Amino acid sequence: MFRFLIICVFFFVILMFLMGFSVFKTLREIFFGSSGKRAASNQRSRPSSQSAQQPRQEEQPPQRKKIFAKDEGEYVDYEEVKE
Repeated sequence: MFRFLIICVFFFVILMFLMGFSVFKTLREIFFGSSGKRAASNQRSRPSSQSAQQPRQEEQPPQRKKIFAKDEGEYVDYEEVKE
């Protein structure tokens, strides 16, 4: 019984530590900003040596590939039904 109580207290302490760390991390991000966001914004604001040499190209959205092959399915005329 005593061993079970010690194990429960041990898990409770670990749980409290993890919850405290989570709260600390959240408060740090609120007050000081996220380090991941800060690093990403610094990379965008600083031109690298490669991008300074090459002309800047506009970012294009990824092109979608067709799901169905050309020989699948059939063409159907569109008809609007009005009630």
